[in-house]
Amino acid sequence: MRPLPFSVGRHFGSDLRLDSSHSSQRHAEFFSQEGILWLRDLGSTNGTAVNGDRLYGECRVQDGDLVHFADAGYRLLMERPASEIMQTQAFSRTERIELTSLARRPRAFQEMMQQGNLRMHFQPLIDLRDHSRFGFEVLGRGEMDGRETPPGDLFFLAENLQLEIPLSIAFRAKGVELGRGLPGSPALFVNTHPHELRDHEALLGNLSELRARAPDADLVLEIHEAAVADLAALKALRSGLRQLRIGLAFDDFGTGQARLLELCEVQPDYLKFDVVLVENLHLAAKRRRDMVENLVRLVLGMGISPVAECIETEEEASACADLGFEIAQGYFFGRPAPVATFL
Repeated sequence: MRPLPFSVGRHFGSDLRLDSSHSSQRHAEFFSQEGILWLRDLGSTNGTAVNGDRLYGECRVQDGDLVHFADAGYRLLMERPASEIMQTQAFSRTERIELTSLARRPRAFQEMMQQGNLRMHFQPLIDLRDHSRFGFEVLGRGEMDGRETPPGDLFFLAENLQLEIPLSIAFRAKGVELGRGLPGSPALFVNTHPHELRDHEALLGNLSELRARAPDADLVLEIHEAAVADLAALKALRSGLRQLRIGLAFDDFGTGQARLLELCEVQPDYLKFDVVLVENLHLAAKRRRDMVENLVRLVLGMGISPVAECIETEEEASACADLGFEIAQGYFFGRPAPVATFL
């Protein structure tokens, strides 16, 4: 890895760019101190682990260490003969399943599911027009062996056990149950697993049960734009959501295909612009600002509310408001936290 510091994350400018949706935009970084290699977690959502132990802050790393960034596993190897150059070797999905400590604990995972040991966090969404709290995105955690486990690890293990859909359903149910008690009846943005979109009828059936348990809740279903493969199925899902009085949000707009056809045909209620479009927007060149502003105007003209994600500074928030964004979300407005934080 050269030069140091060496950044790791989903952001397009990372030195090691991760393609997992469970990783954070700026997940972690390697750095050198007095000739020793260190690894620092940058407050990632789903965590960094070294040799199976969750990393809080920073720690020294060395030849042979196994490092996980959310569900992406790497072995750190010193080039032979030993030199200052370090290499990372990515494991295949099968190898990651064999190596991760979570994959050896299916019983603990199933006990967590049976006992309902889920820990829900809520991240505020702010209306940029009047600075009021508009709603919350519902984010899940789990508790295994008495320790909080991030969602990336949980879904990694769940997919190995073919339980990713039950886990996603459980997160939604628990999140809505707790979120209904938040003051002001805020909108609750709940997530889906990509595999749920393969059977939209089953997804609608589950959402119908959720609506029956929370008849007055303001619910919004988030789907990742990269998970959209069948336009006809998506239109059917949209129709079903309207009947259930559940809104629809496209997440991470701008990271993959433009999805403009889906916007025209399906017309979600909300479009969440990814960090690649809004990061440091106040410092961006006029060409980039004009592009984002044109996209925002296009979205508004279609009756869709544009949402700016991953806002970390007041300057970014002001720039997004100036360009017409209606809603924003990010650490500047609040980190994900238990429901008691907002009561």
